[in-house]
Amino acid sequence: MELTEDKELYLKLKEGDERAFQTLFRKYYSAMCHFANQFLNDSELAEEIVQDMFVKIWEKRAVLTIETSVKHYFFRSVRNHCLNQIQHEKIKKQYANKVLEAAAHEINSEQYYLEVDLIRRIENSIDSLPPKRKEIFRLSREQGLKYKEIAEELNISVKTVEAQMGLALKYLREELKDFSNYLMTLFLILKKTDGSDRG
Repeated sequence: MELTEDKELYLKLKEGDERAFQTLFRKYYSAMCHFANQFLNDSELAEEIVQDMFVKIWEKRAVLTIETSVKHYFFRSVRNHCLNQIQHEKIKKQYANKVLEAAAHEINSEQYYLEVDLIRRIENSIDSLPPKRKEIFRLSREQGLKYKEIAEELNISVKTVEAQMGLALKYLREELKDFSNYLMTLFLILKKTDGSDRG
């Protein structure tokens, strides 16, 4: 009964029915906040993650494709958002630690700032990608979705995802060729974007 009810609400949501959206929001919001908090151990951040997920669902309702249960889709999306947040915090801590190490051991500051500049250049290069290509790239790099999952979420073919990722990587390599001495750093940042994660 619940699966049928959720499916009907999802179909109405795709057509822009705000009441259907609000019903799903009220039904799952508290449970999803609790679920997110198990990953983050931060109730306020957990609520922000869940709210952001619902905003994106509403914004992308027209192209939203849910083949599994709606509940499963919601909780998987929240999990991916949480893991992305954890990874983001991990990277921030890594660079914070580099700053402390530089102060303690007088590490060459020029190399550190080049690495920081590399991160900035990567983000700027990603932002300059065409909208759809950028969305596909971020779903792969930041949310860790497999190509098949990206294709399902955006209602496009896996081949389209592969092609767009290939073009994105080719463009980024060209944009960042001045940082050839830091290819290892670039590899670590972009490692989730290669074809090895295809489902």
